Amino acid sequence: MDNTIHPKQFTARLYDETRRTFACRAVSRRDFSLWSDVARPALLELLGLGQIARELGEFVPSVDLAPEAEAFPGYSRWRGMLHSEPGVDIPFWLLEPDGPGPHPIAILPHGHENFGMDTYVGIAQDEAKREKIEREDRDVAVQAARRGMLAIAPTTRGFFPATIPDERTRHGGQHCRSYALHAALAGRAATGDRVWDMMRLLDWAIARPDTDASRILAMGNSGGGMVTTYLAACDPRVAVAVPSCSFCSLASREGHLHHCDCNLVPGILRWGEFWDVAGLIAPRHLLVVNGAHDPLFPLAEVDRAVVELARLFAAAEVPDHFAHRYGDGGHRFYKDLMWPFVEQALSQACAATSLGIG
Repeated sequence: MDNTIHPKQFTARLYDETRRTFACRAVSRRDFSLWSDVARPALLELLGLGQIARELGEFVPSVDLAPEAEAFPGYSRWRGMLHSEPGVDIPFWLLEPDGPGPHPIAILPHGHENFGMDTYVGIAQDEAKREKIEREDRDVAVQAARRGMLAIAPTTRGFFPATIPDERTRHGGQHCRSYALHAALAGRAATGDRVWDMMRLLDWAIARPDTDASRILAMGNSGGGMVTTYLAACDPRVAVAVPSCSFCSLASREGHLHHCDCNLVPGILRWGEFWDVAGLIAPRHLLVVNGAHDPLFPLAEVDRAVVELARLFAAAEVPDHFAHRYGDGGHRFYKDLMWPFVEQALSQACAATSLGIG
């Protein structure tokens, strides 16, 4: 028997754009501001962030650092632990640049990789991995620290060593999927849990005397780029966001999905599309980077999402705060595209703070 569901017809109705309650249709800065004032709180709730806060009771997230650091050229590396929720500990690396500060802060969630925090600080288990890190610019925490930033490379929740393992291989042996399903049963989303962790690390980093809260960068590749986008959309403290190899429509017009299932937020297409999420970053700075040969994201869908996002930054009257770049490669970082934008945007953010703007 042939398939009795007609995917294109069904998904066209399922993802009907007219049903997106918080899709941004602003055409002026005033309209955009009014939209963001209501869309952001609704997104926070959809992600489950309000639920987490309400259910914590008297628990207060905290951070422990190892008593000693390892010294490297230009920075020191500390191992840390975020006590994010009761029974939830999130390991991270802290790279502290040489010099007194105040330092900009870089929060750097990794993508679909167990022990991905190690990759971002250049720790490799074998020579092949070491070559991949170097070839694909994956040691972004080291890059940030050597540019004078206090760099935080946390474990992204759902991957070892911070997950609920798929011990019975009921979920294809994918621990991130196992974690996402457990979260969904309680009305939460793995993406929201990840954003919660990043926000709590920012709370801690901003309270340090050696940091500059006006210059906060969020950057991540793949699933880490998804966390980066949602984090910057939810948390106005992030001055500059650089999601890499992750920005695309959530669903194509044909009903195809592009992102891994643990990144999906239940009900998001009743809220809006991914460009609406990213639009909440305006009027702050956003650089979207994609690989021109990344097989995970169809270029036509990337371009469609970029056009829509550019429209939102234009409505916010900051079109020059958004840029999109294609790297001449696949699913990786592109440091030569990223850092010039980051350094200029952080400089502008610092100047705006000094002038009392924003």
